[in-house]
Amino acid sequence: MAVITISRQMGSLGTEIAQGVAAKLQYKYLDKEGMEQGLADHGLSGPEVEKYDEKSPPFWANWQNQGQKFFNAMQIVIYEAAREGNVVIVGRGGQVLLKGIPGVLHVRIIAPLQDRIQRLMAKGQESEKELSRIVKQSDRESGGFVRGFLDADWESSELYDLTINTRYLSSDLSVDMIVHAITAMEAVTDVQRSHARERLDDLILQFKVEAVLLDTDLRNIGVEVRAGVVTLRGHVFSDLEGKRYVNLVSRVEGVQKVESNLVIQRHLYV
Repeated sequence: MAVITISRQMGSLGTEIAQGVAAKLQYKYLDKEGMEQGLADHGLSGPEVEKYDEKSPPFWANWQNQGQKFFNAMQIVIYEAAREGNVVIVGRGGQVLLKGIPGVLHVRIIAPLQDRIQRLMAKGQESEKELSRIVKQSDRESGGFVRGFLDADWESSELYDLTINTRYLSSDLSVDMIVHAITAMEAVTDVQRSHARERLDDLILQFKVEAVLLDTDLRNIGVEVRAGVVTLRGHVFSDLEGKRYVNLVSRVEGVQKVESNLVIQRHLYV
């Protein structure tokens, strides 16, 4: 299992480099189009995806149910792609979601602002002033998406194994650098690969369970998964309600067992 996440600034050649890496390694390429297809499989339409995808607050100020469903489904798509392996994942917080998973290389593609503007000017009709506004807005949105959804700093060096500044580096050279870097992932042991798959299996199942709970408009139940065993934590108003959620979760494909740590919240009337 080898996975590459690529975070890129607008105009940094990041998209071209990600595509080049996927082509050279013959990896699956998961970008916005692939994400939209994956999210559609989870019942999210194109307009809904466009509303939430890589957007910064204030969209997340009032965590609406639909926003939670988007974020939940997005994580399932990313974790399933990583579980399958041999994939280049572009954006969408992959560097945070897959942090610490063996066999994953996290890459950041950057370039100075003026270089990025000049590259975009060479491609389109917009003025330098307008492109400067667009690029800066894109940076804010991307950073806000990671911060708002994942409580992480998009620019933190701790999230990346390799950062490439394309001011003087071509796309082809950058592609070669990443391809050489991924060979380090081959040093991952079979035990580490096994642990990575088990962890991804648990994460996929966790968010599938959460998706089922979200469909019931339930947001105050915590879910933990380990080796197919699901633990539910939170408060319910009756034993019957708690049993209902346990039965609901037990029907999710892949769930081996459900353990309830749900606490009955008694109403006191004076």
